Amino acid sequence: MKRTLALLLQATGAATLLGALAFCVLMAFAGQWLQVDDGPAKADYILPLAGDGNRIIHAAGLYHQGWAPKVLASLAHVYPPTPMDALQKRMGYPQYGSQREWYAAIFAALDVPPEAVEFFGTGHISTVEEAEALRKHLDAAPVRLLLVTSPYHARRAKTIFEDVYPEAEIRMIVSPDESFRERWWEDQHSAQMVVLETAKTLHYLLGGAYRSTDPAQ
Repeated sequence: MKRTLALLLQATGAATLLGALAFCVLMAFAGQWLQVDDGPAKADYILPLAGDGNRIIHAAGLYHQGWAPKVLASLAHVYPPTPMDALQKRMGYPQYGSQREWYAAIFAALDVPPEAVEFFGTGHISTVEEAEALRKHLDAAPVRLLLVTSPYHARRAKTIFEDVYPEAEIRMIVSPDESFRERWWEDQHSAQMVVLETAKTLHYLLGGAYRSTDPAQ
């Protein structure tokens, strides 16, 4: 009995060690796996995914290069004002009445004409909801899309858009201003992004999706 228990404990320990080593090896390549960059091609729309201003700047550059005649702008969830917002307003920081106005001002500063910008959606909080809102806005038309996002977000974004909007031809374009190191664990920001995005990707692959209708915690 004791010998059987000892063998069982050894086997469990060996399996745990092998699992930990396999996990470490997989995570070492996670940074590169998360990045998907298909390169630009002629498309119907350019969509900088919500979440980072660098994506909008890169999308404007792709528009000026002639890759698509229209830029899409998604109106994501706007969070309640914070004390910092109030302080910035007092200091004269530029204020806009709505997210739409703010986007319009950014695109104008980037020399993208108003007629080339098309808004869609309202209040979404996740990439899943953003993809659903776009499919609804375009009536599930078989369009060609250039999705512009951060390198760490590209794999999950492409998977989600291909699942939610299968009629569309999706090409991922990553913002060059947000690249992270191949040895991501040596840089704090890269490490945070890779760990968080790996968890979000697994969450989605296991059937999870955050929604604006979820009850507040």
